[in-house]
Amino acid sequence: MNEFDQKEFSDVFEVSQMATLNQSPSALDQRKSFFDIKETGRDLLISIGETVVIGLEDNLDVKPKILSTKSLDEYKLWIGRTNDRADNHPWETPSKPWGGKEITSKTNLTQTEISDIEKAGWIYLFNDSKKVADYEKAIEQYQGTFEAALYHFRRIVIQPGGRLILKGNPALVLIDEMEIQGNGQFETYAISHTTIGSLRKIEQQEFINN
Repeated sequence: MNEFDQKEFSDVFEVSQMATLNQSPSALDQRKSFFDIKETGRDLLISIGETVVIGLEDNLDVKPKILSTKSLDEYKLWIGRTNDRADNHPWETPSKPWGGKEITSKTNLTQTEISDIEKAGWIYLFNDSKKVADYEKAIEQYQGTFEAALYHFRRIVIQPGGRLILKGNPALVLIDEMEIQGNGQFETYAISHTTIGSLRKIEQQEFINN
């Protein structure tokens, strides 16, 4: 399942424009291999009516591994979308192509240049990077280092009325198994890429009958 071709779980997921959701055992295996994850992930239970927020510093129970890179293309692989999965969102485009100016300090940039770099960055990560390929080095020089929080869960269960919310800094979320019961919800309000190996939704009626 991903946000492009599956609709049956749309009532249990709420994602931001800069969040990617993918359900595929093979994709999960690839991501775990890419990030050299060999250890078992943690379990997380969201009880009936409970709200748990991850991605905030005050949640000391769920601590991520922090990844960093200076490569924009690598960062796109982490938290963005591949060019063939470019979305249809009407992203604002830069006012003009980048002229090759070297960025030695942000103070040497005009407000228009800063705005253009930031607009190009969103397109590069979440749409087709070829549209703003001339901005690649400028984005890297402007940002310096790209960081993302990596979360790995063995199993997540969200019980009826429960809410698991992802906020904060850009994140990669790897979930081996997820079970969403009744009207439980998984909500992402962060720049993120979530990959789920196995996803099961249990309807409310099943609880009533059992």
